[in-house]
Amino acid sequence: MIVKDIKLHNFRNYEDEKIEFHEKLNIIYGNNAQGKTNILEAIYLFSLGKSNRASKDYEMIRFGENSSEIVMNFISRENEVTGEITIDKGKRKKIIINDILVKKNSDLVGKFNVVFFGPEYLSLIREGPKKRRKNIDIMISQLKSGYVSVLSDYKKLIEQKNSLLKEDFPDKILLSVLNERIKEYSLYIIKTRYEYIKKIEKIAKKFQLDISNGKEELEMNYISCGLNIDEKTIEGLKEKLFEKADELFLREMKYRESIFGPHRDDIEFKVNGADLKLFGSQGQQKTAILVQKIAEVELFREEIGEYPVLLLDDIMSELDSIRQDYILNRLRNMQIFITCTDREKFSEMTSGKFIKIEKGCVTECICI
Repeated sequence: MIVKDIKLHNFRNYEDEKIEFHEKLNIIYGNNAQGKTNILEAIYLFSLGKSNRASKDYEMIRFGENSSEIVMNFISRENEVTGEITIDKGKRKKIIINDILVKKNSDLVGKFNVVFFGPEYLSLIREGPKKRRKNIDIMISQLKSGYVSVLSDYKKLIEQKNSLLKEDFPDKILLSVLNERIKEYSLYIIKTRYEYIKKIEKIAKKFQLDISNGKEELEMNYISCGLNIDEKTIEGLKEKLFEKADELFLREMKYRESIFGPHRDDIEFKVNGADLKLFGSQGQQKTAILVQKIAEVELFREEIGEYPVLLLDDIMSELDSIRQDYILNRLRNMQIFITCTDREKFSEMTSGKFIKIEKGCVTECICI
C-alpha cells in the first residue's frame, strides 16, 4: 500500500495543506509541536475510521473552525483509491471511498492498512493489559472482516451487564440471557486473538533471535479468563469457557461487575522462559516490542499479499543505532513515514523525501 498524497483542511493545526509523498521513505521533521504527528494521525484515520490519539472526532477540528476535511489518494491492492473524511461538530463523521459513502467504520476495514509505532508502545510490556489488548485488537480489526463489529457488540453487552449488576436487585433472568450471548462472543474473540498471537509469535521469534545473535528466544502467551490459552485448551475451549463463566457468576454478583470475558485478557511476553515484565531489562523489553511491530508488518504481507504503510512517530530517538538500523534495513521494501526533530540522522539516505513542518505548514520539501 502506498499513500500518494494527502490534503488537510482545518485539520488540527493545518489550515490548507497538500503534501505529496515518496513511495518508500518519508522523513517528516521539524521542532516539537509543529504538526508532524498530525500528518500520521490523518493517514491513520483511513485504516479504521478513527483516530489513534483523539477520543472525540471534534478534537481533530482546527481551533475556531466548525468542520475539517481530509482527502487522501492511495494505492491499495494495485488499485488507485481516493478517500475523503469530513468531520463536523455535532454531526457524525462522513467517510467516502471512491465516491461511495462508508456507512460504518467496519466497512472501511481492509481498504487501507497501517502499522503504527510510537514511543508509547515501548511501555507496552511494563504497563497494564488494556494497552496490550488494544494493540492486538487494532491489528486483528484490519486483517479480519467482522472482528470490529463483534468486538463493538461484545463491549455493549458488557456495559449492559455491568449496569444491571449495579442495581440493588439485578434481574437474574435478564443477566442469564446476557451471559449466554457474552459466552458466544467471548468464544469467537478468544479464538481469534489466540490465532493472531500465535502467528505473530512465530514471525517475531525469528527476528528476536536475529537481533540478539541467537541468544534470546521470544515467547508470547495468551491468558484469558484465568486460562493459559494453548493448542490443548483451544480444542475444548467452549466447554472450559462456559464452565468458567458459570463459576464466576457468584463473584460477579458479589462484586457488582463483569469478571468473566476477554475484556480482562492479557498477553504475556517471555524471553528464554523469563517473564519480561518482571525480569526483563529495558533493552530486552524494547527489543521485544520492536520485533512484534516488525512481525505485524510481515504478517500483513503474508495475509493480504502486500505491505501495510508503516508510521514511525518519533520512535527512532528512543532506539539505539543497532535497533534503528535493524528496523530500516528490515522494512526497506515498503512505504515508511518517520517523524523526527533532526533530519541529520538520515543524512546518508539515498532515496526518499524530506518534509519540513513549521506551525502546520510545509516549509521545505526535498526529494532525493
